[in-house]
Amino acid sequence: MSRLPRGVKVALGLVAAFVLLVVLVAPVVLRNNPAAGCGKTLRYAGRVFVAREANAVQSLAIGVGVVSGCGTAPTDVDIRSLIGITPAVAVALPTESGSVYVARGRCPRTTGDALLACLRRQ
Repeated sequence: MSRLPRGVKVALGLVAAFVLLVVLVAPVVLRNNPAAGCGKTLRYAGRVFVAREANAVQSLAIGVGVVSGCGTAPTDVDIRSLIGITPAVAVALPTESGSVYVARGRCPRTTGDALLACLRRQ
C-alpha cells in the first residue's frame, strides 16, 4: 500500500467512523420514529385496532385492551366508546386526545372529519 499523508488517513478514519455511527444508529431511530411508519396498535375484544388521527367525542368506559408498538412494551389501557360509532369499528383511550383506534381495514386513507363520517356509516 502506498504511503498516504497523515491528513488523508485522519479524514478516512473520520469518514469510516461516521458511516459506522449511521449504520448503528439508523435502525434505532427508524424503529422509534412515528413519522417513519411506526404505528401503535390496540388489541381489544378479539380485534386489532390501529391508531389514527381524529378528534372524536369519547363516551362510556367499555373495557380494557392492550396497546403496543413504537418501541414500547405492551400495556393494559382503559378503552372508551365514541359517540355515534360502534365499538367494533373504533374506540379511544382516555389518555390520548386527538386520536382514535380504528379496526384494521376500516376507512383506509381517510383522516380527520372524513374519517369520523366514514366510521359512523360502518
